[in-house]
Amino acid sequence: RNNVSVVVLTSSGGSTNPPDLEPGTPKNEIKHWSDAEKQRQQSRFSPAAKTWMELYALGEVGRDQENEVYDQELASGAPRICIMNPNLILGPQMRPGLITGNSLPWIVRILNGEKLNEIIPNDSMSIIDVRDLAEMHVAAAENPEASGRYFAVTKSYPWVEILNAFKEAHPPYRVPKLFKGEQALPTQFDFTRRDSLGVNFRPLQETIRDTVTCLKNKDVIKVDDPPAAK
Repeated sequence: RNNVSVVVLTSSGGSTNPPDLEPGTPKNEIKHWSDAEKQRQQSRFSPAAKTWMELYALGEVGRDQENEVYDQELASGAPRICIMNPNLILGPQMRPGLITGNSLPWIVRILNGEKLNEIIPNDSMSIIDVRDLAEMHVAAAENPEASGRYFAVTKSYPWVEILNAFKEAHPPYRVPKLFKGEQALPTQFDFTRRDSLGVNFRPLQETIRDTVTCLKNKDVIKVDDPPAAK
């Protein structure tokens, strides 16, 4: 309202994890929602807040969690709302100054041998390049048909692939020991809605290479060998 025609919110993939979803089932951002109350009970306050924020935002424009209009009076004249749902955001820091936020400081600790330094997790992580995420925001704002939630994810990569890509981009990094057993299936997504925005996504290797270059330029990762993997 107040002559605002479109709002694009940056939320989180943490709001798209229904507790009863069968492993290997492709997630759909319209159908699949986290249980915010269960998240709160588990002290997962950040994803709970994001889940509630999204529900509140949709309700403010007369839409339900499947993005269907349920209150025509509210929906009439309301801004068009698009919600981006990223997980781990990598790539070069867009603003000048110190490394801030959640993702990059965590990656610094990984590359310096302070985190994930014992065994490669038998799991996956859903990643997007910050530059592609920015393009998704612009594409959603400029597309009059865009509305509701969008997975802001390139894909879900096994941790072994992620950490080996960091090793390739930053040879001093020591990859921890490989887990035992069969590789767990990465998170699966239905990317129909995401792809409707027409954004092309960078490959993992490019994103990680540019992440490492940024961190080197900030002088926050060690250029000599970090502590050996335990």
